[in-house]
Amino acid sequence: MKIYDILLKNGTIIDPSNNINSKLDIAISSTKISKVSKSIDETKSKQTIDASDLIICPGLIDLHAHSFGYWEAIFPDEMCLPFGTTTMLDAGGPGWKTFDRMKDDVIRKSKTRVFSLLNIVGSGMIMDGEQNVSDMDYEATAAKINERKDMLVGVKVAHFEANSWEAIKRGKKAAEDSGTFMMVDQNPISGRNMEVLLDKYMTSGDILTHVYAWGKPILDNNKEVYKYFFEARKKGIIFDLGHGAGSFSFSMAKPAIDQGFEPDTISTDHHRESLLTNHSNMPNCMSKMMALGISLNDVIKKSTYIPSKILNRPELGHIGEGSEADIAVLKIHNGKFGLIDNGLTGNRKLTTDKIIENQITIKAGKIVWDKEGYSYENYTNTPSPSYKDIE
Repeated sequence: MKIYDILLKNGTIIDPSNNINSKLDIAISSTKISKVSKSIDETKSKQTIDASDLIICPGLIDLHAHSFGYWEAIFPDEMCLPFGTTTMLDAGGPGWKTFDRMKDDVIRKSKTRVFSLLNIVGSGMIMDGEQNVSDMDYEATAAKINERKDMLVGVKVAHFEANSWEAIKRGKKAAEDSGTFMMVDQNPISGRNMEVLLDKYMTSGDILTHVYAWGKPILDNNKEVYKYFFEARKKGIIFDLGHGAGSFSFSMAKPAIDQGFEPDTISTDHHRESLLTNHSNMPNCMSKMMALGISLNDVIKKSTYIPSKILNRPELGHIGEGSEADIAVLKIHNGKFGLIDNGLTGNRKLTTDKIIENQITIKAGKIVWDKEGYSYENYTNTPSPSYKDIE
């Protein structure tokens, strides 16, 4: 009797949530993981995939990407599923005025699980470059979040150029009134520096994204991590990679990581420009962190389990019997590879001897991406045509 729909055999499961890093089989029934064991009988499964030499991990969770409200936005399925990402967080594309359109045009039409931050600007990210203070209504923002907490998880404040803390103040008030967190993307300027932002305006659970951006220097003139970053981490502020097309510099990241300041979460800031210039999908960003000395286990943890906790979605980010069958099947390639950064100094390359590439994406128990046809029969098994049907 076939009791499983898909069986992944002989793969190495890396599931930091459950402290698993070993060869195990995984059986999927409908949308859930039904069994995890050293050996599962393949005669009980409708479909068996040999995952030898592959890494099986929870579906990747991208905490910073753009699918709405920005001229470089990409529809979630094309941006996420080929790269093992089964859940994404839109980083402030919509505001309270435009979220319902995003809900109907993006979230409900996506195979990818999409959550969103609400921009403190009511019209969202694209309108007037997020400079319109009169459109920063914290009461309406909080009310919309409270109305749709199934999809909305927090507030985004970004790109505000005035010498003022007004956008931050209103964003924080909206987060407090909705019982959520604030993600911040602000370059320091005269009269509005990073130390004051982290010390006075951000609290435990808030996220500072683009942690290794050249325009938001984490290093002083001696290439030492500013002490106030460590102090901010101690009080619970979360530091997110947010790679993007202009927000990740190896020259910032390597000294910081060497000094013990790793990102808490790995995210892409994925949009058209970052995809084309830096290829900053999740496996690419994970490869960069691994090349800078972070272990594969920790890279996966920062891309699955920790983001699931931030989103407060305990059913995600782990592989366990009864959990959601969202899975990424990865392959480690050995050789010589160039990885590209970005920022105010332009693009630079780091050469590494291994990269991570996604092979199979399973979302809610269905194979939605299979790069090399692991789940398919060989073409030689193609049935002969019935010429009687076409005569």
